[in-house]
Amino acid sequence: METMDWIRQLRREASASGMCQENREALSSVKSLQDAIRLYKKTIDWALEVGYPSFGTLQRHFSDCGEYGVFVNREFHGEVLDDQKVYVFHHCSGWVRVGLNVAKRIIPMLYFANGCDMVLRPSRQSDHDVRVPLYVFGENLVKPDTSGDVVFKTYKFDVKNGRD
Repeated sequence: METMDWIRQLRREASASGMCQENREALSSVKSLQDAIRLYKKTIDWALEVGYPSFGTLQRHFSDCGEYGVFVNREFHGEVLDDQKVYVFHHCSGWVRVGLNVAKRIIPMLYFANGCDMVLRPSRQSDHDVRVPLYVFGENLVKPDTSGDVVFKTYKFDVKNGRD
């Protein structure tokens, strides 16, 4: 699908989902996948709550966006995720390691939607207790490992639309 087609699809879904005027205007200036993901992550709480964009759109256009912190239908095998502030998982499985990135001063926030089945483990030992927030939207199986210096705090939310 051409670039303009996926952007038009995002705009249609944004209007149908009730995206606010300010963010619809920001979406109208999106020219690249990276711009779209930046806006998506900025509005992530709202987006996951209302199921925006649809899971089908995520599968078609955002399945190869791991470098931007958005994962769709991915199986993990112990990867360390600590170089971005926000990670979003849709229908992912496996296990990841998470914690404080001292050099970048980042404690990531993790968002789960669309039937994830994941285990979270501390990335490394640290001199600091680290609290990592987990935001779970809809039906997902997210199992935090409580050993080590990372404390996972889970927040659960219902989903109004979408796959969950």
